[in-house]
Amino acid sequence: MRLWFQCGIVSAAVGMLFLAGADALLGQGITQPSQPLRAIDAELSAEIDALYQRITELEARIAESHPDPGPVEPIEFYPCVSPEPPVCPFSKCVGYDNGFYLRTCDKNYSLKIRGLLQFRQYSDWRNVTTGDDFESGFVIERAPILFSGNFITPQLKYWYILQASRASGTEFLEEGKIIYEFDNGLVLQAGRFRDPGFLREMEVSYTRQLGVERSYYNSVFASGVLEGMSLSKQNEGYRWMAFLNDGRNSGSSAVNKDFYQDYTDIALSASFDIKFFGEWAQYGDFTSWPDEGPALFLRTSMFWEAGEHGDSVPANNQSGFISYAGELTYENHGFAAFGSLVGRHSKNDGPEINQYGGLCQISYQVIPNHFEPFARYEHIWFDGYTDVGYNLMPVNQSTLNIMSVGFNWYFHRHGLKFTMEALHAFDEVPFSAPNTGFLQDEPGESGQTVLRSQIQMFF
Repeated sequence: MRLWFQCGIVSAAVGMLFLAGADALLGQGITQPSQPLRAIDAELSAEIDALYQRITELEARIAESHPDPGPVEPIEFYPCVSPEPPVCPFSKCVGYDNGFYLRTCDKNYSLKIRGLLQFRQYSDWRNVTTGDDFESGFVIERAPILFSGNFITPQLKYWYILQASRASGTEFLEEGKIIYEFDNGLVLQAGRFRDPGFLREMEVSYTRQLGVERSYYNSVFASGVLEGMSLSKQNEGYRWMAFLNDGRNSGSSAVNKDFYQDYTDIALSASFDIKFFGEWAQYGDFTSWPDEGPALFLRTSMFWEAGEHGDSVPANNQSGFISYAGELTYENHGFAAFGSLVGRHSKNDGPEINQYGGLCQISYQVIPNHFEPFARYEHIWFDGYTDVGYNLMPVNQSTLNIMSVGFNWYFHRHGLKFTMEALHAFDEVPFSAPNTGFLQDEPGESGQTVLRSQIQMFF
């Protein structure tokens, strides 16, 4: 633009001078070419120089009044920003994640509902002198509805299980507890729930067992479902737990549970777990999945119970005892091994009873995530009695050895699986444990065999 302005001024000046010179020539007559041209050239040159000087002054004034803005920067085009999505879309507040859930947008209130169906078939062969030596049939072992979630704050949680009796179908509260997680990692639980402080088979959910059911060994030595309060804390390499309760099986549906109807004055279970390597998540079942690396855990635990002294039922005075156990768990890319040793001793004025037991089991996923054969061995020394508490009964044979082999076929891990298992008791079975398939043998008889299978859907 500046160049065009300068050229225009120069052209106009030259044109004016040319016209002025032409008029002068015409005024003098074109017939007089003898006029010298040198004087005209000098005059034009002087006027042109004056015009150039004028142009230079004008440019200087223009530059002062309009400073150079510098180079033009490229224009940046930013993408259009869409409006922010809602803080909690409906799809994030209601859905399915290992259970159907419903929660508020701030996550201070939530509810998760899960269901379980365990359908089984039992066949039992035993030596009898009278009656039927073969029993077989189908049963819905468990069909509970599980509710869990948090209330007011994510730190305050609840958990309860509505269950139906496998025999009568009567509904009852199997478990119900309030859970509070402190900022420092301590966890307080209060209510009715499985004893998490003694024997791992009892701590691990019945949906995550290796076989169809927990072992007969567990039926003899486990403390069962209890009512009380527990305190626990889990760290990177270890965890501990203490459970103050009303005594063995105090939360069972088969016993009276009011505060004055239990069989003990007080009871306590405690455990200490060490994680040598691996992840704590691997400690939640007895299966090693192919995507899980090496893991090794050690547990030491105890259960102590003081009898109900001065009770109207004299047998309750005989409920005092102490149990202790050591358990080792190893897992590595589909291979799993578990071992348990337990001792139990009476602490009352009755007969001195010292019972012991051991269990070991191994499994390996031959077809990863699907086919898992397993084997288990159990040994129990009863020391002449079935128990050490209020309901002890003498046994004809103190030794019991049980061997079992079976397999799991996983369709969707523990969510959907089929299990089949064969068990053989080499010695006399002193009492029935129907959910294991074993029934009480006649005195002096042994060699009972059980075939059991189960389809489980946990959703």
